[in-house]
Amino acid sequence: MRAKHTWYSKLQRKWYKLRRSQFLPERCIPDSQIAESAEKSGRLVIQVIYGGLGDHLVYSALPELLRKQKQIRVFLSTKSIFRNQEIWDFIWKQNPYVEFTDEYGWFINEPLSWYSECRTLNEYLVRLFGLEGGDAPRLYYSPRLRETLRDCTVADLSFGPSGKANGYYEKEFQKRCVSYLYQIGDFCFVNYPYFKKNPLQQKVVKEFCPKTVDVCSLEDLCNVLASAGRRYLMYSGSASLAAALNLPSTVFCNKRACENFQYTVNEYLDL
Repeated sequence: MRAKHTWYSKLQRKWYKLRRSQFLPERCIPDSQIAESAEKSGRLVIQVIYGGLGDHLVYSALPELLRKQKQIRVFLSTKSIFRNQEIWDFIWKQNPYVEFTDEYGWFINEPLSWYSECRTLNEYLVRLFGLEGGDAPRLYYSPRLRETLRDCTVADLSFGPSGKANGYYEKEFQKRCVSYLYQIGDFCFVNYPYFKKNPLQQKVVKEFCPKTVDVCSLEDLCNVLASAGRRYLMYSGSASLAAALNLPSTVFCNKRACENFQYTVNEYLDL
């Protein structure tokens, strides 16, 4: 049975849906035509229609690959949806291969028949445009290592509005997470001081009273993940971020987790 959303999650989803309906193009080029269209025009406009960190990272490798391998200029539409300004700035403003436009753009639309053969959406996009490499997200940020975290184990148990639908609020799932954490020994808990802890985070803090490391930005999160020796993450944007940094991580999933964001560098555990 699909879990119900909290009122906050419902409100966010309605807001995103409203914004998408306002900015979606009347006609989006289907995937079957987009590669040919981009090669003929020498340009591609991407419009990200979902606002999460992982949603934006899906398209992050395309600008460099298309520029270098196909001589195609890539633009990001300012009509894209993003959950907060930091996602836009961190993922796209630092990307030297992307330009910006207020035009409507293309997004994954009417996937081709072999879509299900691809492990991730990134792999699908690479094949769609006839590219090589780039089956993982890409960042243009060099983490600053924290000596205090060198060789430490960190656990980031945060997740976004989709956490309810993914089953992260289920008591049995939370029990399995706690049980698994007992097996890994000491760990450092990733704390977001400006956000209220979700029930799983509250349970873990109460159960383990772990050492904490504060994260106040995506740069902070990259620095923490890169500094750690081992990483335990939820099936959320942080797992995609770790993949973009090529940092092997263990990712906690529920049985119904979508496979389109499961990158080969990570290990995904169905708890």
